[in-house]
Amino acid sequence: MSIQRYTLLSLLLSTLLCGIKFFAYFITKSIAIYSDAMESIVNIFSALFAFFGSKIAEKPPDKEHPYGHGKAEYIVSSIEGLFILFAAVSILYQAIEKILNQKALENATEGLILITVSAVANLSLAYFLYKKAKSLNSSLIFSHATHIFTDVLTTVGTMIAIILIDKFRLLFLDPIIGIVIGINVVYLGYKITKTSLSSLLDRQIEREKREKIEELIENVLTQKKLDHSDNFSYCIKRTRRAGRKGFIELYINVPSYLSVKDAHALCDEIEKEIKTIFPEIEVIIHVEPSP
Repeated sequence: MSIQRYTLLSLLLSTLLCGIKFFAYFITKSIAIYSDAMESIVNIFSALFAFFGSKIAEKPPDKEHPYGHGKAEYIVSSIEGLFILFAAVSILYQAIEKILNQKALENATEGLILITVSAVANLSLAYFLYKKAKSLNSSLIFSHATHIFTDVLTTVGTMIAIILIDKFRLLFLDPIIGIVIGINVVYLGYKITKTSLSSLLDRQIEREKREKIEELIENVLTQKKLDHSDNFSYCIKRTRRAGRKGFIELYINVPSYLSVKDAHALCDEIEKEIKTIFPEIEVIIHVEPSP
């Protein structure tokens, strides 16, 4: 299943759950449930952007974009972050208004049942998307799964608030929970926007991957019976990420007795070893003579 299909599945389910939450809000008049429903609207826009963003990101390289279109994922994630911040403003506004005009909840039991159903469904979806994001190495699906999991936590907090408000008439809790949710959504939007903008500036590949790549290179050298005593050395000069793809510039210093043909074969072997473990990474190798 492609990334677009995962995001389309998420979009359909998020739309259904958002409708359930807004229905719960209309029958209870709870600002906490309203805040939860607004966060679900964020998930819908997130799924929409993820769907179209992944469609662009998966386009193959062309003449004008020889490195592919992977950075489209980061652009989309940045827009998602801005939408999240917009939702946070709406949540905080409604919460402050509710503080000034406190009213008892209506149909609390029915509303609680509805948001419990949505929490279970969202938790299942988030778990599924996290697994797929890891297997596909997709920052876009990962950020979307994070939105949904945050939505689950929000819903759980809302459920607790509804129970306390209904049983103990703690009306002040409703807008307070709304404000807490709003602040959390602000932080989420800030974090996603910051990470996406940082990645647009050619953020390097994760340290764990770089260390694993160095280990793979050493394995090839061992197989070829080459070591540093033969005036052989290498250095990973630069790495960068572009969506799910990664790029590495590797400089190799080879001894003078190694022919061009043998040096080229060595580079092919190193590239093959790296791409066996990390197929999403493009390897550029520069061969230099040892001093």
